Amino acid sequence: MNYSSESPHGYIVHNANIYTSDDTLPKIESFVVMNGKFVDVGNGIDLMKKWIDLKSIDLQGHTILPGLIDAHAHLMYLGNSLLSVNLVGAKSVEEVRERIRDYINSHPEINVTTDWITGWGWDQTQWTSKSFPTFEDLDCDPIIKKYSISLTRIDGHALLVNKNILNKLKKVPKTVDGGEIGRNKETNELTGIFVDNAMQLITEIMPLPSEQSLLQKLRLAISKMHSFGLIGVHDAGVSLDLLKFYKKIVNEQPEEFNIRSYAMVESLDNTYFGDNVEIIEGLSDGRLTVRSVKFFMDGALGSWGAALLEPYSDDPTKQGLLISDPTLLPPTIKKWMDKGFQVNTHCIGDKANQLIIDAYEKAFQDYVLSQNGDKKLTEQEINDEIKKLAEKVRFRIEHAQILTLEDIERVGKLNIIPSMQPTHATSDMAYAEQRLGSKRIKGAYAWRSLIEAGVKAFPLSSDFPVEPVNPFLGFYAAITRKWIDGQSPHGENGWFPSQKLTRQEALKGFTIDAAYAAFDEAIMGSISIGKYADFIVIDRDIMEVPESQIVDTQVIATVFGGKVVFGDLFKDLII
Repeated sequence: MNYSSESPHGYIVHNANIYTSDDTLPKIESFVVMNGKFVDVGNGIDLMKKWIDLKSIDLQGHTILPGLIDAHAHLMYLGNSLLSVNLVGAKSVEEVRERIRDYINSHPEINVTTDWITGWGWDQTQWTSKSFPTFEDLDCDPIIKKYSISLTRIDGHALLVNKNILNKLKKVPKTVDGGEIGRNKETNELTGIFVDNAMQLITEIMPLPSEQSLLQKLRLAISKMHSFGLIGVHDAGVSLDLLKFYKKIVNEQPEEFNIRSYAMVESLDNTYFGDNVEIIEGLSDGRLTVRSVKFFMDGALGSWGAALLEPYSDDPTKQGLLISDPTLLPPTIKKWMDKGFQVNTHCIGDKANQLIIDAYEKAFQDYVLSQNGDKKLTEQEINDEIKKLAEKVRFRIEHAQILTLEDIERVGKLNIIPSMQPTHATSDMAYAEQRLGSKRIKGAYAWRSLIEAGVKAFPLSSDFPVEPVNPFLGFYAAITRKWIDGQSPHGENGWFPSQKLTRQEALKGFTIDAAYAAFDEAIMGSISIGKYADFIVIDRDIMEVPESQIVDTQVIATVFGGKVVFGDLFKDLII
């Protein structure tokens, strides 16, 4: 690295291979950073002549990307998972027990009486039985039986608990709307499985973490993000208590929150409580924004909780779960719209997606008519106003995983933003067609179809910790629709290859399109003059290398607001 004259205020990066995600200047070799923002971009020779007093950094041809944004993830769930029993990839319930025993042996400080052992990532679709486990699968081990064990399924939509925790439940209802309580079909005894809304029976009695514990989890989660080049996250479902903690840290210890979080306030029962939530726009140099709410329509495909229009192909007794009454949504949505909040709704199944599209459209229509008073509008005028309104409010469907072909077209016409996760497709593709059937699968994970329907942006994400944090795995999945070994259920050309994204679309999905989906395209998401100087240096050109090499991409440095937060490349650069 070669440095010119010292300056405490800024620097020039030059001799770099820079992808900007800015259509006006998509490829450059140099940029200037001052006071945490990009102030100039272009040709290295020209910029070094123009900014002669600034420190210069020769990147020696390394590739630079804008700081990456995960458009749907769970920050504190990631922190929790990093301190819990890691069950991701466990191939049997025996392996689950083995990992729990190893965790117990390595954590002698656990108090058997008061502490809970939590785990994350079990997935019965990877086991021979393919069926949900029970508390007996845990308590058959005499060591495990002594502890209180709560294990979350990989999708976050099901819990398995052991008998110690079942005994803590004072009263268990026969049924839970929008949820399922696992019971033995012969004895009616609780099995230890709680799905979707029924999970609240367990979370309500779970010990509350201390602020020190929350800060530890936050640090771990942000550090993990930085190591993979992520500087932004759309935090999909933040409780009011957690939001209060975020605000305190951002205000009192901003250096502990060196990310740009777009926090979606969580509404588990899809109700309005906007009077208790303040809009926050870029608190502490863009670290925290609150202006969206997250609703839930259904569960997940892997736990048969995704709400479908017709029964599951692999289990005709199931049709999924609706979390709440969809007829109540339009007036609630309108209240959040009046508050100035974006509405983002979790929808996996085609029924859930259809219902939320209907609800959004009805809310748009009611809003347009209410704004025009007694003025009579033609049907075309109403439709035109709805489209304008939809583009303004940027409502989202989180996951948009399975849609009818007709509803895919409606998403485009209504300017709804589908927020999708490429690695969900590659994780599910081994069983998705069997579960959905050959007809329904054509509208599943249909990225290209949604783009062709005319969506304004196509933000991408991982849903971490449901999927790995690494965005390069998502980039690879988006452009290949293959497992990392280069195979797929449909062979080496990928699973339903007509739905692949281009590399340019995938990069935009993790940068400028993600920023657009959070109303942040003016301040982040590209290397452009006036935006925060968030960028990463990587060890290969992911826009050019063979696709098989993308998954091994390493981040050399992550820079947030002009300051290095990961890597040693700029260790001598102090801004």
